[in-house]
Amino acid sequence: MSRARLLARRSVAHRGLLVLVAVLVATVTAALGTTIGTVRAAEARVIDDALTRGGTPGVVTVTTRLADDPAAQDAAMRQDVEELFGDGPYDVTREEVPDDDSDAPFVRWTITPDVAATTPDDLRAFTAGQAALLETVLADDDVQVRGAEMTGDLGERSADATASLGAASAVALVPMMVLALAGVIAVAQVARLLAATRAGEVRLLVSRGASPAQLTAAAAVEAGVVVLVGAAAGCGAAVALLASEGISGALGDLLPSAVACALAAVLVVVALEGLQARAAAALRLVDTSGRARQAATWGTVVLVLVAATVTLWLLRRYGSPLVPTPDGGQSDPAAAAAPALALAAAAVVAVVLLGPLTRAWAALAARRPDTRVFPARQVARRLAVTAVPVVLVVVAAGSVVLASAFVGTGTQLRLASAAVASGSDVRVVTHTGTPGPVAGYESLPGAASAAPARMSEGAADDVPVSTTGLPVDRIAATALDPGGQDVGAMAAALSDPDLYAENPRLPAGTDALDLAVTGEYFIVDESVTQNVGPLGAPLSWADAVASAPPPVERGRLTAFELSTLPLTLWLADPDGQLLPLDVGTLNVDVDGKGDEENAIGPVESTLDLRAPVPPAPDAVDGTPGEWTVVAFDVEMPAPGNRATSLRLSVDELDATTADGTTTPVDVESISWNLAGPDTAAAIPFGARQGTGLTLASRVEYQPMSALVRVVGASAGRKAVPAVLTRDLAGMMAVRVGERTEVPLEGGDRLTVEVVDVVDVVPGALHPAAALVGLAELQAASLHMDSTVIPAQEMWVRAAPGASEADVTALGAAAGDVARQADSADGVVVTTSTGGGRSDAAGPVRRAFWVAALAAVALALVGVGAVSVAAVRGRRGEVAVLRAVGMPPRAQGNDRALEIAAVTGAALLVGLLAGWAVAAATAPGLAEATITGYAVVPPASTALAPAAALVPGAVLLAGLAVVALAVRAGVAAQAREGTYREEVR
Repeated sequence: MSRARLLARRSVAHRGLLVLVAVLVATVTAALGTTIGTVRAAEARVIDDALTRGGTPGVVTVTTRLADDPAAQDAAMRQDVEELFGDGPYDVTREEVPDDDSDAPFVRWTITPDVAATTPDDLRAFTAGQAALLETVLADDDVQVRGAEMTGDLGERSADATASLGAASAVALVPMMVLALAGVIAVAQVARLLAATRAGEVRLLVSRGASPAQLTAAAAVEAGVVVLVGAAAGCGAAVALLASEGISGALGDLLPSAVACALAAVLVVVALEGLQARAAAALRLVDTSGRARQAATWGTVVLVLVAATVTLWLLRRYGSPLVPTPDGGQSDPAAAAAPALALAAAAVVAVVLLGPLTRAWAALAARRPDTRVFPARQVARRLAVTAVPVVLVVVAAGSVVLASAFVGTGTQLRLASAAVASGSDVRVVTHTGTPGPVAGYESLPGAASAAPARMSEGAADDVPVSTTGLPVDRIAATALDPGGQDVGAMAAALSDPDLYAENPRLPAGTDALDLAVTGEYFIVDESVTQNVGPLGAPLSWADAVASAPPPVERGRLTAFELSTLPLTLWLADPDGQLLPLDVGTLNVDVDGKGDEENAIGPVESTLDLRAPVPPAPDAVDGTPGEWTVVAFDVEMPAPGNRATSLRLSVDELDATTADGTTTPVDVESISWNLAGPDTAAAIPFGARQGTGLTLASRVEYQPMSALVRVVGASAGRKAVPAVLTRDLAGMMAVRVGERTEVPLEGGDRLTVEVVDVVDVVPGALHPAAALVGLAELQAASLHMDSTVIPAQEMWVRAAPGASEADVTALGAAAGDVARQADSADGVVVTTSTGGGRSDAAGPVRRAFWVAALAAVALALVGVGAVSVAAVRGRRGEVAVLRAVGMPPRAQGNDRALEIAAVTGAALLVGLLAGWAVAAATAPGLAEATITGYAVVPPASTALAPAAALVPGAVLLAGLAVVALAVRAGVAAQAREGTYREEVR
């Protein structure tokens, strides 16, 4: 008989166990492949969400002057980009930008990524490339001409995406390690059964001249074929599962895991059979005393315990398998293996304790005549066999608890982080324009309340600081309690009802304003200084022309005569939002000819202006909204190297409603104070008490236009009440009742008075954050910015008892409202359920669930194989027991009791071990995967019953089926023996 035929017959004789090996390999391969494919698909979504934040992709732009040789300049620039960014998926476009103040135009290059083709390696190249691009361009004289400027956030977005992907990939190693452990144990146990079954066969082959090398080679060929079939089947199943979910092109990612599974299985099977062949060739006897086996067992226990302790320390040290490095972080396989090794340690400890516990069980059972002692003694007598299901069930049960804990902890933490980040149930952000009136959102189905919000991001000592502005009277009804804190208490601390108490209000329903303004505007005659007042005396046009040297100065003077003075009246709605209302434009008439409409010149004149007024939003209690007059602006044109003076007063302000009713608005009974960022360029002589809304200012030699603003009463003049997070309060070294300055965008600083210190504020973008009233923030901005940034966000609170689906639907409806608002583009909607943000932890949660289900399947296959082998190997025992009078049903019940006792104890140990491992690792693992949120509340271990239901139910049902099958099989064996005896 040829060797090939002998090998084939040998394999057919043990086809049952070999098929089990193939099934185990297929199960592990399919589970690992599905996990890897899902993680890879999620990477693409995370990259897309990060690079297209706000609906537009991140870019990098470099601007410099156009060189004399544009072609060489462009080629040098593209060479620099290629060296820094590599040949990744990006496009470089070039455009020339004219400069109105110079004959030399600018040239601008824009680097735009191909988001769909971007990989994690490309992200790292984008981050490093932008970091070094400006320095490289400035050092390249072929590119830069008189310096260069770089803008864009492609590198920042790429770095955020890299962090998210790195954390998810690192944590995904944990369930993969658990699955690999369960797979190795299951394959090893089936391989042990196969070796034990072939023990006599191997000794016979050795006695007939077969060498250990030949037997090992035969085992390798056999295992290779079996494992290859199993790996191929598992890989095909993974591809099919992924394809059913719309994930294609995953085969290339799955092949490495399939090859690794196949090699590991082959090594385990070949190692066991090779050792068996060498032992048979050396004529070694079985260790009858058990000392060697006992020493090996204790050595294994110590080794596994030490490995578990060390790896758990590594994992707890950083909280996750992602270890910080100078380059950002890398995965630590040792830390990722900690949960798997901890479960393995629990399993080996359970095996060690199995002997004393079963002997104690047998002793107790023997003392009581009404109990069955036989199962206890049988378990204590066969520890080597019962250890197999113990290890498998402990690992499977621990995997189920670990998966449930990670899913529960991660979901809870993500919801908590999403609630903090969104501020309310729905958060709508418009990057251009405003989200529209509050009423449009409060009228949505399922909406309880809404509030406009302004977010400002600044930095203090390179630490990012975010400031949230919300209408104080809407905070309690709209904002969610962040981290369980009471937003109502925050709102009460911020309450400041006297902000616009003295300012004039327009009647509800006002749709037009009529203004009567009186003023004069002239070039100052600096030769006259006596008895002319602070504004000076006017210079005649003839003298101005005569004193202007031609042609440049005379041209500037002519341009100045043709300039205008735009007038703006600032109105505040009941929520504190500011509306810059264009009330008209005055034409400069410094030559005194009066040949233009609405002209203002050296001679005092009175002008009538009219401006339409949009409807004011309703107040929070639903009453019709009223506009409040807050400030008045005049933009003075650039006079060149001249001094100019302006006096302008609003003598009458009449509000007209839709029904034609006209109501005078009192602007004379309050004080108006000079404010605004550009007033340093003006000498503030005006805005005096008792003169009504009057502005008087003199501008000295202003090369550019200057904004002069007066603010009514004391709006924005005092410190703004603010609630600070502990991080920000600690960084600023302030306590409640003290004052400090909070950084805003553009380098502005907001003076605040601390009214409360909390852990986190609603909508916090950074740990260092502040919450202030929207009206107070906007009023203070009138003193800091010429153009006040409007509230570009809308927070919407869902009705009480709203489900996750209701919140999601409300978010979609709110997004539609924002997109329909005027000038609202690039709308981003996020919800308290995590909607609108990439979920890098989603594939990891699924990986834990798949690993638990696969570990359960492996355990059931292993326990079933061991049980079947035990039924076959104990035929003689069944016959003896039947001969001494033990009925078939009693034998079956005893054997089922053995399995139930062993697997039940193992199940309990596995559940306890899984909970202990989860309590030690789940919070850190969950925190590592919660990316995209600047503020992540502390995590606490929580179970997700739904995540444990399916694998847990499968495990219990499978063990019950195995016990019943063994019971039926043993009873059948006993009845078969009885029948044969009767026939004889």
